[in-house]
Amino acid sequence: MKKYLISGLLIILFIVSAYFFLNTYHRYVLNQERLRVANREARLVKQYQQEMKRKERILAQVNTFVARAKASGIEKNKWAYYNVNIQETVSFPEISGILTQTVNTSSYYFKPVAFYAKRAPQPQTAGPAKKPSLTSAASPETKKEDILLTLRGAFVVRQ
Repeated sequence: MKKYLISGLLIILFIVSAYFFLNTYHRYVLNQERLRVANREARLVKQYQQEMKRKERILAQVNTFVARAKASGIEKNKWAYYNVNIQETVSFPEISGILTQTVNTSSYYFKPVAFYAKRAPQPQTAGPAKKPSLTSAASPETKKEDILLTLRGAFVVRQ
C-alpha cells in the first residue's frame, strides 16, 4: 500500500509540476511577444520624432527663405509668365540664339518644361547623291532647317 501511495503522490506531483511549468512557459511566451511589440512601437516613435525634427528644420528653412524674399521685395504677384512652345526646324545659328536667350538673369529666368532636339529629316531626291563641298551653300553653317527643335517652358519676368 505504501508503494501505491508514493506512486500516486509522485504522479500528482508530476501533474502539478507540469501544470505550473506550462503556465510559466505560456506567460514567458506572452511576455516575449509583448516585449517585441513594445520594441517595435519604441522604434516607430523614435522614427516619428526624427521625421518631426526633419520637418521642423525644413519649415525653419522655408520661413527663413520667405523672410529674406519679403525683405528683398520679391512678391508672388509681381512676376509675369510668358509661355514658350517652339516646335519647328531651325538652323544651327538659330538654335544657338534660342539657347542663349534661355539663361537666367536677375530680372528674369527661364523655367524649362521640355527640350528635345533631333536631326531634321532630309528631303529624298531621286538619282545619285552628290557630296557637297565644305564651302558650298549647304554647309552646316549656312544650311537652313538642320535641327527639329521642341522647346517648352516659360519665361518668368519680374514686373
